[in-house]
Amino acid sequence: MKKLLSHISLFLIPILVIWILAEVFYRTVPNNYTYKHKQISNNTDIEVLILGDSHTFYGINPEFLSLKAYNLSNVSQTIYFDKLLFEKHIKQLSKLKYLVLAVDYTTLSQADNTQEDIWRKYFYESQMDLDVPLIKWYNPKKYSLALTRKFDKTWQTCEEYHNKGTLIGCDANGWGNTYLSTVDSVEMNRLAHVVAKKHEDGSLDFSLNTERIQQMIDLCQSKNIQVLLVNMPSVPEYVSVLNAEKWQKIDAVCQLLETNNSNVTRIDLLEDKRFVLKDFQDADHLNADGAKKCSLVIDQYLNKL
Repeated sequence: MKKLLSHISLFLIPILVIWILAEVFYRTVPNNYTYKHKQISNNTDIEVLILGDSHTFYGINPEFLSLKAYNLSNVSQTIYFDKLLFEKHIKQLSKLKYLVLAVDYTTLSQADNTQEDIWRKYFYESQMDLDVPLIKWYNPKKYSLALTRKFDKTWQTCEEYHNKGTLIGCDANGWGNTYLSTVDSVEMNRLAHVVAKKHEDGSLDFSLNTERIQQMIDLCQSKNIQVLLVNMPSVPEYVSVLNAEKWQKIDAVCQLLETNNSNVTRIDLLEDKRFVLKDFQDADHLNADGAKKCSLVIDQYLNKL
């Protein structure tokens, strides 16, 4: 029996050590979640708040907006978390005049607690101080970030930190400042199909996320805040392979939200001809130059409102 326990201990000790090291890593190394939480908590004089997923994270740079702005977007951030973040911070943002909210192909049909949220939700709760109803109190991952990701993903994150010296991929204004290259036109058709397939969830049920957006709009209305619903630019090759029926329904929802709410302005940049191939990092993300162009376009709308 003692020999069995000894063998079990020899097996478990390395696992325990790895778990502790991973936990310490996630709890001590700053990343986009911890950095943005600190920044937004200390910037109470923000006039423009930008929410959304990677399209706005990389695509709208507050540096080129006339008003003081902060980009609280993040990679794969859904409306579910946009709403939680907005409701958490709105009370302290007494000078907020505008909310910029992305509505992209995946925004309205995104289901809760699917692949995009499967591990990120724990980081939102732990590192952005959010109360996330998706996470139950008895879930062990609520108390250990090391349990939220597979070992190979944790290892890749550690390697990224070792190579770059940081896990923070944004500037002081929250803008994702790492997309600096230009998409390869030769690869565009293949890339566009791959990305479009990844983004297709097969759902036309927009009711839940449309209601969340409406609730955010209503909250903004009560505080005299204008809302800009933005459809971010994408390359034509990507747009052409999207489900046309689905995009028409997205377009209709955006129009209806603008029509029914006096504080909403819809900005459709999806196929805007001002954005050319050299403005894109890939099929659906702007690079730094494209972000500057997009931000200046957004700023023109802000100046008109």
